[in-house]
Amino acid sequence: MVEQENTNTQTIQQLPIEENTELQNPLAFLDEKPKKKLSKGERKKLRVIKKLLLGEINGTEAAKKLNITTRQVRNLKRQVLNEGTEGVIHKNKNYKPYNTYDSEISTFVCKLYRREYRGTNFSEFARICKDQYDIEASRSTIYNFLRRGRIRSPQRKTKKKKVVETVILSDSTKVTEKKFSSTTIKNKKL
Repeated sequence: MVEQENTNTQTIQQLPIEENTELQNPLAFLDEKPKKKLSKGERKKLRVIKKLLLGEINGTEAAKKLNITTRQVRNLKRQVLNEGTEGVIHKNKNYKPYNTYDSEISTFVCKLYRREYRGTNFSEFARICKDQYDIEASRSTIYNFLRRGRIRSPQRKTKKKKVVETVILSDSTKVTEKKFSSTTIKNKKL
């Protein structure tokens, strides 16, 4: 038994000792480039979390800089330690919401309105889309499609008139005129 222990220690001593980079710099993974491009806010989060991990600032200072709570800072720190630079990226980034409509439906609705139903009220058009074309979209969704297609409702209000102020100073008497027009010109004579 004593001989086995001696052979084990000899083999361990004979192994070449490699320098472990993780022991020298445990935060070396933070210098790597992330796989996805980081937004401005994510870069700021990463910069502050790096300072936190290096001990330059504490958790409350990091929370103040990021305008989040200390609990969220701890969660960010844990995510960065586990996942690296990818830890600051929101997990839903680059994914479409499940309730979005295809752009084909939006363009179809806009073309349909322009070709056949121009001048129809949006609410009535939404009902027509549902009944005749089996488009299962609410009135507000149809409205949003049409507005994104730069189609205005025929029921819209007229343009709001803006106030034009004219200030004329003459012989220490101040005369102020307010006129209503659709332009935004302000005349001021001093």
